[in-house]
Amino acid sequence: MHTLSYAINFWSKGQMSALFLRHEGFLGATGAFFKTERDASRTPDTPALELAPDTAAAAAAAVEPPRRRRLSSRGRRAKAYSFTENFSIAGAIANEAVGALGMLDREPSLLPLPQLVNTPGRPYQPDTVDLSQQPQQQEYWISAMERNTNGLLDLAESGALPGCESADARQRLSGFVALYLKHLQRLRERPLAYGAMSVRALLGLREQCLHEVGLEDIFAGVKRRETDAALAALPALLRQADAQPSTEARARLLLHNVLAGNMFDWGSTELRGALAAGALDLERARAKITWRPQFDNTEQFVARVTRGPRFGRAVVFVDNSGADVCLGVLPFARFLLQQGTQVVLAANSRPALNDVTERELAEIVERTGQVDLDLRTALEAGALLVCGTGSSGPCLDLRKLDARLV
Repeated sequence: MHTLSYAINFWSKGQMSALFLRHEGFLGATGAFFKTERDASRTPDTPALELAPDTAAAAAAAVEPPRRRRLSSRGRRAKAYSFTENFSIAGAIANEAVGALGMLDREPSLLPLPQLVNTPGRPYQPDTVDLSQQPQQQEYWISAMERNTNGLLDLAESGALPGCESADARQRLSGFVALYLKHLQRLRERPLAYGAMSVRALLGLREQCLHEVGLEDIFAGVKRRETDAALAALPALLRQADAQPSTEARARLLLHNVLAGNMFDWGSTELRGALAAGALDLERARAKITWRPQFDNTEQFVARVTRGPRFGRAVVFVDNSGADVCLGVLPFARFLLQQGTQVVLAANSRPALNDVTERELAEIVERTGQVDLDLRTALEAGALLVCGTGSSGPCLDLRKLDARLV
């Protein structure tokens, strides 16, 4: 774009300027489709066009299918990368526009959850709140993001972010704060500058700005520290669950632990201070749960998993590292395994906030197998699996999942 703009301005002696329009990507998608699809009427050795000898080599390279990458080691056919991955690289977030937001989804093949495709009468939207036409909500969330972002510098200065103590890390973190706040101010002035505004888009923009300054996992040290502490508390929690007087009581306790564990989220401005001070444990988190009857299906769920037909497979989307996964999700997954259900634990493919990643989750599951026989047996038998979601952001979008999950 800069090259075209400069060339048109130069050759027209300043009389003309280039203008670029944003569109929905249909032309790019169509081009990518024809780029990767071979003509079925010809063999792979037959060129589509008659080429001069000096251009044949270059054309052969151009028609090669995109680079491929295996999704698993079980012989599954590798999938092609997307058009964005093959033909464009986001080098930076420009001061005037953000064109790289989609680069957070870098998996070779992202597919919708089949249940979404099979229910066209109930269209799925990953955003529960549409901020596009709600000025008050826009201001609330932009202000919340500003407070949360400024708080990162305080955390780094207090030593609550292991790995961010060096001068280089501090400089990068300061650069991120300045960059993200600048984009938030632009969105405050022009809410639709980067397309439809949503909480998911604001968080995605945040992660993209972190990547831009070279901070892809600022909570890595926090995740390791909290995971070690949570795993140390796991055996006692499992004994407490196994000592419950009935299967229903055990399911109820474990479900409450899942909800409590989800509070260990460093993306929450309200809870970040307590987490940094070590003032939040699972018991305190469980006491903070507010039960609202219109949203509480606990008893129906408990009845279903204890007295209803056995689930053949359950996919559990895991959020935060530490207590969330170790004391909330894994004990509940163990309960489902004991009921005869295969469990797939799905986690982010790459870092975002303190969310656990696929690689980290696989290591955590291996470590839990050393302290619990049921988890070790399920892992060895293939009844407990770990899979990436294909996402690099903190929000789940069931329209874009790793092909292994669907």
